[in-house]
Amino acid sequence: MKDRVKLVPILFLIFTAVWLRLANLGYSDYQGDESRTLWRLKPGQTALAYLLSKTKGPLEFLITYLIRFIDPAFHNRFLVRLPFALAGIMAVFFFYRLVQLHYGKKIALYATLFLSTNGLFVGLFRIVQYQPIIILFSILTLYCLSLAVKVERWRFSGIYLGVLFWVAALFSHYDAVFIAPFAILLFAQWYTQNYNTLSPTRLKRLIIVFLASALVLMGYYIPLYILSHSAKGYLLSRVAGIGDTSLIPSSIRNFNLYNPILGIYVYTALCALAMTRLKKALLPLAWFAFSWGILELIVYEPGTHIYNYMIPATVLAALGLEAVELMVKKGLGENWGAVFNAIWIAGMFMSLTAISHLIFVDHTPEYPFEKRRILFWTIGGIEEGYRLRIYGFPYYRRWDEIGEYVTSKMRSGYYVTNEVEFLAGYYIPYKFDPIKAEYFIYIYNPQTIFERHLSRKLLYWRKHYPPDKQFELDGKPVADVYKMPPGTLQKLREEGY
Repeated sequence: MKDRVKLVPILFLIFTAVWLRLANLGYSDYQGDESRTLWRLKPGQTALAYLLSKTKGPLEFLITYLIRFIDPAFHNRFLVRLPFALAGIMAVFFFYRLVQLHYGKKIALYATLFLSTNGLFVGLFRIVQYQPIIILFSILTLYCLSLAVKVERWRFSGIYLGVLFWVAALFSHYDAVFIAPFAILLFAQWYTQNYNTLSPTRLKRLIIVFLASALVLMGYYIPLYILSHSAKGYLLSRVAGIGDTSLIPSSIRNFNLYNPILGIYVYTALCALAMTRLKKALLPLAWFAFSWGILELIVYEPGTHIYNYMIPATVLAALGLEAVELMVKKGLGENWGAVFNAIWIAGMFMSLTAISHLIFVDHTPEYPFEKRRILFWTIGGIEEGYRLRIYGFPYYRRWDEIGEYVTSKMRSGYYVTNEVEFLAGYYIPYKFDPIKAEYFIYIYNPQTIFERHLSRKLLYWRKHYPPDKQFELDGKPVADVYKMPPGTLQKLREEGY
């Protein structure tokens, strides 16, 4: 009976990892950069030219290339997202194993529950993007290197696999450099343990593996940044803030968007308490400080890349949670303290799970585009003036049907919308042009939250003319499509609208 009770937390962890990533996975239209990740070559474009036109590593695009063999048009959103969600679930599993190697089962359970229920990792693991891939391979890197240090039979194979997985992570995105403090420490520990017994042959093999890995990475990334204007523009805008800097980036607001109500207080308090156990906290603290320092002090707009320092933050939070447990037991006694800890800790993780379920899995209403009530709190609605990256949240505007309708009616080949241009372009194979547009597609609560202001011309049209077609969801309008005779917008502009 006691053994069965011990299984309950593990079963709960498995439930959170699977449910929060797979339930209602196909509900949302493609959002954010998802449509850019789908393998769609331009006429005459080669696969290599396509990959070198991107801003990051090729793995996410190669995955969607493989999906094309099952669903060439990417219509089944659940199927297209499934490999990425499964990678996210596997990342949760191997994160548990990684933390267990260094801190034992209890800290591994707490840290992995934080990772599994954290809205940032729920949202990012529900979309067609590189994040679940890079996180999985980064965690596998650290896990294999840890095995090489701690388990004799993995002494060399762990190193080789660790390097292989790190290369795979870097081919997903260069964010994989953020595991460097942990990885370098593991390499140093391994070398200290083995330098007396390393034969010249073994050492030569290791050097060859490292050099080959570096050459492979350089062979892709050097041409990417020489040939790709998109990659250079991306770095200039995100790192240096060159481009549109009229909106304020805010990591705190980004975090609160994905973890409303309790998140910021739970993590802040527990990470602070982890400092009372500084010796145990040094490793995740170094990892956190390295990532946080680069993203918050050097990079202009970290966006959702804050996930890089949230991974070690979950370990710090787990150490802080254990510190609270010990204080409670000291105050209430061993038996009553254990009972009280079991109740409040279970309640906390159940609450974090419920909040993530309500804002990612449930879609009545669609947070954060619409406000919703959770107990005493009202959440949702976006504060103007701040740049927020919205990925993985429920978003369904019937874009498939909008695309079919506009495509069947289109004559001129031009349209305009208040939604993200490249997202609309996935559903409508015509040109976006505010002047020549034959159709104006107005989306209610669009993903362009920080760009939702329409031009005066389009506002005038929306005010004075009824839509040709309105699309509804559960009795509420989600999109209006307006027929606009060619030249009308130009005429309105000339009249001063």
